[in-house]
Amino acid sequence: MSHRTTPSLLPRIARLVVVGAICLSLGMHWALLQGIAWTGMLISFAREGAVMEAVQKTFDGQHGCPLCHKVKEGRDADPSQPQQTGQSVKKIDAVLVPITRLIAPAAETVSFVMTHETLVRRSKLPETPPPRREVA
Repeated sequence: MSHRTTPSLLPRIARLVVVGAICLSLGMHWALLQGIAWTGMLISFAREGAVMEAVQKTFDGQHGCPLCHKVKEGRDADPSQPQQTGQSVKKIDAVLVPITRLIAPAAETVSFVMTHETLVRRSKLPETPPPRREVA
């Protein structure tokens, strides 16, 4: 490892460690494991039957795989995670914002001066062009 790459590598590793710690503290590891379990279930159910049936079996909650059960046990045992019941723990309040209407500014009126001069017509036709030189 060269001396030049070491200073730029350390902040990247530190940033990766911090992001990993935040993800673990938020419980994202359970979501990652659940996603892996759902993917495996979807693939295995799709091999046995139709894709729509596989999607239904995967997400209906009645056909859980061993990894799904472990994730549920781990999530329930984790004290930092709120218990998931039928109702949400926090209520999300919607904020209504008044509609802002933008009115286009009035366009300036442009007036053109009408000229009363008549157009001058040519009295003669244009000259005929000189004959072309023949190329042999």
